[in-house]
Amino acid sequence: MCKCGRGDKSRHLLFQALLNRRILFAMNPIEVFSVLNALGLFVFAVSGALTALRNDMDLFGVALIAFVTGVGGGTIRDVLLGSFPVWWIAAPSAVWICLAGAIVATAAQPFIDSRLKALIWADAMGLSVFAILGAQAALAADAPVLIAIFMGAVTATFGGIVRDVLLNEPPLILKQEIYATAALIGAGVYVGLLEVGAPSGAAAIFAAFSTFAIRGAAILFQIPSPKFTRPRKNEL
Repeated sequence: MCKCGRGDKSRHLLFQALLNRRILFAMNPIEVFSVLNALGLFVFAVSGALTALRNDMDLFGVALIAFVTGVGGGTIRDVLLGSFPVWWIAAPSAVWICLAGAIVATAAQPFIDSRLKALIWADAMGLSVFAILGAQAALAADAPVLIAIFMGAVTATFGGIVRDVLLNEPPLILKQEIYATAALIGAGVYVGLLEVGAPSGAAAIFAAFSTFAIRGAAILFQIPSPKFTRPRKNEL
């Protein structure tokens, strides 16, 4: 029976690292963004559906809120960028993905202990993906780097804002935990990686995971966004 020495193990690890690096650089950006878009739509639709279900809405209302949550941020982004028709008009599959999210959320209710916790984590996943997709869409529209980062945050947060406003829920973006800041950082990481020559597919995946890590840590450890205020005291 052959035993591998340290040199053999080192060469094996190096080979694996080079192989993983090659896989990352060989990723087809179109496929990566298509998968991320479908994932983002689905989980945002789930968060919208769960919010609607918590408010005892009927099936039509659940499906509508799921759809609005899924496409809302990207719609506002396209309007601000002057990109018409907005993205989901040319991609009607978005409607079916959102509907699937609504169906899954409705069917999964008996197995969910807390719909609030489930929708918060689904929202975190959508935030992480759409921050990158929003920045990429802005760059594709020849927007400056700073605007692209801002549009990443708009895409990631405004669907949730519309969801919460329609259902008279306290918007997650206005709570103390890090939320929009995570989207801005994620979009900034993505744009920064592109600036240093990283392949867009690998950069998108890395930036999405970075965004989710920040938002997830904020949820788990209740990390607040930085504030620079002073007590109002006797101010009106």
